[in-house]
Amino acid sequence: MSNQPFGRGGGRGRGRGRGRGQGGGTQWNSSPVFSRLGTASSQGAGSNGGFNSPAGSVPFGGASMVGQNSGPVQVSIKGSHGKPEPSLLKFLDTKVGRPVNMSNINYRGEIMYANVPSMEIAQELLKLSGIRFYGEKLTFQIKTHPVKFGTSAAGHGGCSDSASVRDRLIALLQTRADPQSNALDLSALTQDNIIRDMGVESLQDSKVFEAILVLAAQLYPDVATVNLANNGLSSLRPVANLGVHFPKLRNLSLMNNNIRDLRELNCLSASGSKVPLSNLCELILQGNPASEAECQRADGGASYVEKVQQRFPTINMLDMNPVTPRAQPGQPAGNSSVQEAPQTLPFPTAQSFSEDQSINELAVAFLAGFFKLYDENRGGLADIYDQGALFSLMVDTTGPTSEFARTNPGSQKRVDFTTYIRISRNLARVKSHQKRIHALVVGKAAVVQTIAQLPPTFHPVQDAQRFSFDAWRIDVNGALQGAAAVTVHGEFTEQQSRNVISFDRSFMLVPAPPGSAAAAMGSPCVVTNDQLTIRRYNGFHSWLPAETQTVGSGPSPALNLTPEQQEMARALQEQTGMNAEWTLKCLESYSWNFHQAMSEFPQVRGTLPPEAFQ
Repeated sequence: MSNQPFGRGGGRGRGRGRGRGQGGGTQWNSSPVFSRLGTASSQGAGSNGGFNSPAGSVPFGGASMVGQNSGPVQVSIKGSHGKPEPSLLKFLDTKVGRPVNMSNINYRGEIMYANVPSMEIAQELLKLSGIRFYGEKLTFQIKTHPVKFGTSAAGHGGCSDSASVRDRLIALLQTRADPQSNALDLSALTQDNIIRDMGVESLQDSKVFEAILVLAAQLYPDVATVNLANNGLSSLRPVANLGVHFPKLRNLSLMNNNIRDLRELNCLSASGSKVPLSNLCELILQGNPASEAECQRADGGASYVEKVQQRFPTINMLDMNPVTPRAQPGQPAGNSSVQEAPQTLPFPTAQSFSEDQSINELAVAFLAGFFKLYDENRGGLADIYDQGALFSLMVDTTGPTSEFARTNPGSQKRVDFTTYIRISRNLARVKSHQKRIHALVVGKAAVVQTIAQLPPTFHPVQDAQRFSFDAWRIDVNGALQGAAAVTVHGEFTEQQSRNVISFDRSFMLVPAPPGSAAAAMGSPCVVTNDQLTIRRYNGFHSWLPAETQTVGSGPSPALNLTPEQQEMARALQEQTGMNAEWTLKCLESYSWNFHQAMSEFPQVRGTLPPEAFQ
């Protein structure tokens, strides 16, 4: 590389199951769970008339009551809370086509309960689920076990018998189950009137949760989502049997509890449970002392993700942030069968992409000069940043996932990102609007000063295979000619720690004004926007043409396609489902006339062999 930083150079350098589980064999009155819980007497609602239907036969209050039309039927309406009641009743009369005649209207939380004269009217209301009223979607349920209101404990003997406890918990669950999403909301239970009336002050008593989970599993066997937020849980022992009761559980929230040690998770994982949550895809621990402490570590939460995934290798979302799963649901970590299905690309993969030769030359010249200044003279960067330039940095603390990284010592090495995390604007982690604004560096002077505080680096630009870039022209409202976007992927070495770090960097560039400092030093452009992302070393093999020309088991046609032809092939393969080989055959047979190929494909589809779609 020449001494002039901007000397021109040539070349180019990422649910849920439904069904009706059966549990008709359960004998409710012999359940020891409710007998034990019944010893905690309290005041509140009494029996709701028994539990006559087999547990689990009608999950989520399903409408298996067709034909039963002997009297009033209770329905629940979700989505009407806070809306004018007379308007709602008139609205429902209109939609059903006759007076609904609701009576005994009560509310529990945001759910309205009312009686209608017959099962026929209840069924008509059920058909209206999803309709909008005052902009809110209404959801109707027929209550197979009516929720009781205004019942005194007097005359029912308090809560001392197990049937009364069972009835109360059934009423609780009926207000908290979502039949359309197979979800169960068990959050903030101590604030629920039913739990309060039972005299339960703390949910650390495993008998309470055991009773709730036993009932829920019988009534709603296909639950895939459970919300246990805001229950003050310091131990997870009370809910250790979640995997037993809900084998299809995929989403679990433990938000805003009092869990102080991640080892509490062991009772839900393979390390401490005979029936772990092997299908878990999403876990929320945010708002617990343990997760807060982990995220404050110098590694920015990387060890936190690893500790959780050691217990739940199938999760792909942690605290509402995406993570890379180590295994697929129902399969152990490290199982080779969890790899993604092989895919053959319809054209060779190029290391870099430029819209045309002139934009390629601009990108090569700019990047070579920029990284020379960045490594050797960061103060000199002031000449190539626009006066109102923007800069942001994002630290990706998730572990590298490429095949190369799994065996490369440099990729597995712990990296101290503390210096970077202080100014990181990772929007997946920085939730505060004020912090997001503060982390955006505005103005040339501030940008150069911020960059100068980052660790000294060395970019191996002399080894072109370690870098990949894309460059294209952009139209800024038609007002600025020659603007370009350049995104580069590569690596740098920290001079002091010798850590090798992978990065992505996106620049928005405009032509250097004649006579400017940038033009004087040979830079073809100045930077208006600079966004830098860093992560642990992930290698560079993924963009090498020799290794990525084909992805999967079959060979990809080694054709020299133009960018336009590549786009045609991609679009045709996506819309027809043909494999790479037959996609190209199709386009070639129509002389690369995409519209003709698409219009005639329905007529020729039946003549194609099965292997065209494999």
